[in-house]
Order: sequence, then structure tokens, then C-alpha cells
Amino acid sequence: MVDPEYLQDKKVQKIDSDIRKFETNLKSLKMDLEGLDSRLDAEIDRYKSVAKAKRAAYEELHSRLKSVEQDWKSADRDYKIATKNKEKTRSKLKKDVENLQKRIRDAEKTKQKRFQELDKEKEKLVEKAKRQKAREMERMKAREMDRVEEQKRKELGMD
Repeated sequence: MVDPEYLQDKKVQKIDSDIRKFETNLKSLKMDLEGLDSRLDAEIDRYKSVAKAKRAAYEELHSRLKSVEQDWKSADRDYKIATKNKEKTRSKLKKDVENLQKRIRDAEKTKQKRFQELDKEKEKLVEKAKRQKAREMERMKAREMDRVEEQKRKELGMD
């Protein structure tokens, strides 16, 4: 259970805000990553189908070899580029997810350190209050001792 006083600390509030922002970004990136495969696979399949169709046309229409062959090579190049782009994009998104997860862990550690700092500050205040109270008690004790001593002197006629 977190001390409600900690939640009022500006640094803790900033850290919590950052964590919420990181978590939102993480969810968004995870959703993008989930939708990436099907979307890019469909695009890759489309390019692959086009490449196959162009290849078939090439074989059927030998007289138009150069034109159809160029179309096929272009479609095949697009397929390869799309495959390469998929891997690059997927790799980048995975790296972004890992970075955000690391940032969240680091922010949590920073928050815990801040809690420890706040605990130390509280402990210092408690110790200071104890010392002040002890000094006050010593002063009261000394005054009481002086008063009793003065009273005894009067009683004994020494004053």
C-alpha cells in the first residue's frame, strides 16, 4: 500500500504520468504488431500472386517475352521488397516494445527509489523531533530541579 502522501510528490506524479504514457504507447505498439502480420502477409500474398501470374503469362506468351519478363521481374522485386520491409518493420516494432518495457521497468525503479528517499526524509524529521523533545524534556527537568532546590533552600532557611 502506497502512502497517499507519496502520491502528492511532484516527482512521483511525473513518474506515474510517464508510466501511463509508456503503457499507452506499449498497448498501441502491441496492437500495431498484432495487426502487422496479417496486413503485410496479405500485401505479400498479393505481390506473390502478381508475380506468379506474370510468370505464367511469360511462359504462355513467349513472343511477348521481354515485356512480360520485365513485368514479372518488377512484381518479384516488389514481393522481395515487401518481405524485407515486413521484417524491418516487425523488428523495429519489437525493439520499440522492448525499449518501452525497459523504460517502464526503469521508471518503476526510479519511483521506488523516490519512495525510499521520502521515507528517509520522514525518518530524519522524526529523529529531529525526538532530539528536540529530548532537549525540551532536559530543560523542563533542569527547571524543575532548580525550582525544587530553591524551595528546599527556602525551607531550610538558606536563602
